[in-house]
Amino acid sequence: MSHQILLLLAVLSLSLATSQHRDKVPCKMVDKEVLCQGLGLLQVPSVLPRDIEALDLSGNQLRSILASPLGFYTALRHLDLSTNEISFLQPGVFQALPHLEHLNLARNRLAVGTALSTGGLGPLPRVLSLDLSGNSLYSGLVERLLGEAPALRTLSLAKNSLTRLTRHSFGGTPALEWLDLHSNVLMDIEDGAFEALPHLAHLNLSRNSLTCISDFSLQQLRVLDLSCNSIEAFQTALEPQAEYQLTWLDLRENKLLHFPDLAALPRLTYLNVSNNLIRLPAGPPPGGEGIHAPSEGWSALPLLNPSRNTSTHTLSQLLNLDLSYNEIELIPEDFLERLTSLRFLNLSRNCLRAFEARRAGSLPCLVLLDVSHNALEMLELGTRALGSLRMLLLQDNALRDLPPYTFASLVSLQRLNLQGNRVSPCGGPGEPGPSGCVAFSGISSLRILNLVDNEMETLRAGAFLHTPLTELDLSANPGLDVAVGALAGLEASLEVLALQGNGLAVLQVDLPCFSCLKRLNLAENRLSRLPAWTQAVSLEVLDLRNNSFSLLPGSAMGGLETSLRRLYLQGNPLSCCGNGWLASQLHQGRVDVDATQDLICRFGSQEEVALSHVRPEDCEKGGLKTVNLIIILTFTLVSAILLTTLATYCCVRRQKFNQQYKA
Repeated sequence: MSHQILLLLAVLSLSLATSQHRDKVPCKMVDKEVLCQGLGLLQVPSVLPRDIEALDLSGNQLRSILASPLGFYTALRHLDLSTNEISFLQPGVFQALPHLEHLNLARNRLAVGTALSTGGLGPLPRVLSLDLSGNSLYSGLVERLLGEAPALRTLSLAKNSLTRLTRHSFGGTPALEWLDLHSNVLMDIEDGAFEALPHLAHLNLSRNSLTCISDFSLQQLRVLDLSCNSIEAFQTALEPQAEYQLTWLDLRENKLLHFPDLAALPRLTYLNVSNNLIRLPAGPPPGGEGIHAPSEGWSALPLLNPSRNTSTHTLSQLLNLDLSYNEIELIPEDFLERLTSLRFLNLSRNCLRAFEARRAGSLPCLVLLDVSHNALEMLELGTRALGSLRMLLLQDNALRDLPPYTFASLVSLQRLNLQGNRVSPCGGPGEPGPSGCVAFSGISSLRILNLVDNEMETLRAGAFLHTPLTELDLSANPGLDVAVGALAGLEASLEVLALQGNGLAVLQVDLPCFSCLKRLNLAENRLSRLPAWTQAVSLEVLDLRNNSFSLLPGSAMGGLETSLRRLYLQGNPLSCCGNGWLASQLHQGRVDVDATQDLICRFGSQEEVALSHVRPEDCEKGGLKTVNLIIILTFTLVSAILLTTLATYCCVRRQKFNQQYKA
């Protein structure tokens, strides 16, 4: 009886809706799709064409969904009711839509109303995708809400309040392939909870409260997201009934203490175990023989644990491995040997002190290696290892005194980041260099090199000969002495050059010879003059902030007029007069000068003014004042000299007269 009363109240409240909502609804229609989102509607419009196939009613104020008028639109295939206030569903309301395939009820109030007590959604015989996310659903309500949906392929229950899954949670959805349960409060998954889903391929359990995955047995699953839980261990079933199909496993942001046992997952191509507490073993297992029981830590490495009957192809198909943000101190070289297909390896932000890949053929397919933000003091790369490596990230370590040809053997290397180390480049081929210097010449594949903050003292001549760099950053090396010819060989390739914060007073680089240079950063030095660009070049961005420039004469900058697009000049003691070229760029807008309103200059020793406000006549007046001042000073000086001479002459004459008078 109570249900009938509620239904009657809902019908009466909807019948009192304003006439403008009945007669005219400002929806947009494209072909057979009607868009009514965000219109403040209180009920489903009843005046739409009967043959529409898609109806979007998201972002309105719907509270009840009744068979009339929704049942008018029997051709509907797509129905979006998300982001409303729906708490009441008339029993069988969706049965009136025999062709419905996609139903979105996300972000409503299904758990707090009467939708559950009146039969839930009812049968959904043809629905393929269903979104129930953000409805505050809790455990036990899912079964009552779902009902029979034999064709359902995609189901989202994300952002609800589920704490437990049982064997009966998905009994009415046997065709389910994609299940999203992220951002719930799941703490327990009953054995067999997914047995009714033989086709399940994609399962998202991220952002829950799971602590352990034991006896994992979903052989048909291809993608599993377990990130952002509290998982301390991941264990597959000891005797699986069939071969696992899992290719994508995300375990980041958990509490794993050891590398997970993945021996039973031969098809795995993506593995993320970043942001855990993993510490790989730093030495061989006790006893050194396979018959001995492995110690704690080694048992967690199936690649190295001979006590398990594992395939020699374990992780051989892995393409992407992320071990960043853990507590790893050493990577055993045997661990890397089996990763024959690996293309991306992230070991950043660990506790590594050494990295070795010395054996021939080690990591043959690796394209990117990130070992940044560790404590690396040793780096040993074999002459025939890492043959496909294109990007090597080593920033923020403690590397110094490396073997001279550490990087010369990396035949495919294109990008190398050594920022925040203590690496010193050697000179050109055949040139003697200091002990521990590293050769960067003759690396024909290298294009981008970062040597920021390496406490370099000298950049020797020919340091990059036969290495066609396009980007070179030598910033933050205070006191760096850039020798003449240090950048020789880069004239035809270099596009980006940064020498910021090196305290340079003189630039011994013939910049106009670098025909491809597009971005030049000379900020935070002590430079007061630049070489003259007399011919057109490619330079587009020039950063001269915080130097000692007072003038940028047109004779030196004329060659930049056709290419320069942005100029940074803040923090220089610019003169208001004599900067005709710069003033011309400001007034004509051909060059975007950074922070024009704050760019200041000085008239001699007078107060600072905005350069953009300086007019040519101001400098002319200033020039006349200077000339007048010089004339006045000259006249005063000559007058003083004449008066002094006359006074001296008079004094002498008086003395002679006095002497004659006394005589």
